[in-house]
Amino acid sequence: MQPQPPQFYAPVILKLLQGVVYSDDPHWDRLQSYLTPIKEYFAKIGLRVQNYETEGFAYLEQPDPNPDERSEPLPRLTVRRQLSFRVTVLCVLLREQLRQFDASDATGRLVLSIEKIRDLLQLYLPEGNNEERFRREVDGLVKQATELGFLKRLSGQDENYEVRPILKAKIDADMLELLRQKLEVYANAPGSRTD
Repeated sequence: MQPQPPQFYAPVILKLLQGVVYSDDPHWDRLQSYLTPIKEYFAKIGLRVQNYETEGFAYLEQPDPNPDERSEPLPRLTVRRQLSFRVTVLCVLLREQLRQFDASDATGRLVLSIEKIRDLLQLYLPEGNNEERFRREVDGLVKQATELGFLKRLSGQDENYEVRPILKAKIDADMLELLRQKLEVYANAPGSRTD
């Protein structure tokens, strides 16, 4: 294949700078075809392309600076945000649903209704005597997860959400197991869900 100038894959570079690129994106095939020069392009500015071809997504990652290097650390491209405990709970539960979906050999994408998400969170955010407050809280958490790119509201189906596979990269199997154990302890601790 003849080497192409950077402007040939500039749309892919811009899409990656905007966020995660999924296999249903029109730029996906071009990303896969020119992955090596795109990786080289980003490596020059200290970024790494994480490409999960079989999972159908790719994104940029900025490695932490190496403390042994004497060069000036690069400014962060994106701000790291600490997730609240409740958003973390939702992400762990969604990641577990993805694990179960993959283990079932199902094809396509994992879609959950808002009612299913409420059921998942019930143990960790008990509604007590106020069902409306519980529903509003779950809606707020789902909105945050959507803004973070972990959920995608399906058009024309306001009550259904696709669980985005980027969660697999953000919460790997080892981290999932560790967080699941912590959640189990939390769920079984007396009085722990009153906050």
